[in-house]
Amino acid sequence: LGPGLANVGHFLAVYSCKGGVGKSTIAANLAYELSNQGARVGLLDVDIYGPSLPLLVKPLDPAVRRSPKGSGMVYPIIHSNVKLMSLGYVSPNSGVPGSGASGGPAVMRGPMAGRVVAQLLKGTDWGDLDVLILDLPPGTGDVQLEVCQSVRLSGAVCVTTPSKLAVADAIKGVEMFAAL
Repeated sequence: LGPGLANVGHFLAVYSCKGGVGKSTIAANLAYELSNQGARVGLLDVDIYGPSLPLLVKPLDPAVRRSPKGSGMVYPIIHSNVKLMSLGYVSPNSGVPGSGASGGPAVMRGPMAGRVVAQLLKGTDWGDLDVLILDLPPGTGDVQLEVCQSVRLSGAVCVTTPSKLAVADAIKGVEMFAAL
């Protein structure tokens, strides 16, 4: 897993195959509630095309700082005892499309998206965590595959609404995670 993930106990994915159903809100609330109960928690916004964590959580100091653990490693941002990382917190000067709170669109193809996800996941020095919550983007594509191939998930939370379309998409997500 690399030095940044060496002391993470569990990985929990929060996902849906449909956008706009509340994945990020559920992931953030779950992270802060687990932290309130005494768990050491990290929250990674893996939605590189539309990062929402910076809209939901406004840390007093949102600066991403380098970690001495390795080349390209960074520390997560800490807010109310939860460790956070999102492409939306990364400096817009990083050269990564879509980075920064007001960054432009993240225009990139699958292989580059996979590399950005791997960098956010493995390039963050998470330290000691009981659980790292992974707020996934909608769908069953490259980002989901990169996450599932990079870490061993302890579980996944499927978020949906009662509409027929959302439930049909949720079933596809359940089947994807069962297969992976």
